[in-house]
Amino acid sequence: MYGFGETTTQDLPRIPKQTLWSIWVANALKLTRQISDRGACDEGAAIVEIALSLPITLIVLTGIFSFSIALNQKLVLSEAVATGGRYLAVDRGDTDPCATTASKIYAAAPTLTQSKVSLTFNLNGTAYSSPSCSGTTSMVSGGTAQVSATYPCSFAVYGLSLGTCSLKASVTEVVQ
Repeated sequence: MYGFGETTTQDLPRIPKQTLWSIWVANALKLTRQISDRGACDEGAAIVEIALSLPITLIVLTGIFSFSIALNQKLVLSEAVATGGRYLAVDRGDTDPCATTASKIYAAAPTLTQSKVSLTFNLNGTAYSSPSCSGTTSMVSGGTAQVSATYPCSFAVYGLSLGTCSLKASVTEVVQ
């Protein structure tokens, strides 16, 4: 032929591409098995995974907890205002229906700080921004009585404030 070390492409056997791919995969699997048999590559991997994922998981859980507290405060405020509105609608004979209604709202929301609850009353178009409307003659049967309340809330995760919000609830009832 051509001498020592001299070959042409015609002399080489043809290997199908599929066979080349399977040879490459087999070698890669063999190398992977050799590495995993040593065991040195995955020692401590679980500790590293926990160290990386645990802080993120705790921050997310604390954020969910903080949001659930605000949601609970919103539900308590809404229920208390609804209770106060129903009471105000039937309290025509009272000399100060707003003060009595405010005390009913505070009693219906024991988990909220009373000094932070801001109440507004609207009796037949007359607005009262304090929880007192003594001497009112606005409680006419068939008229409207509206109670509105606001309560501040804040979102914090591990002492880091993520913002504040204002919870609002309002109810309008027909005076009986």
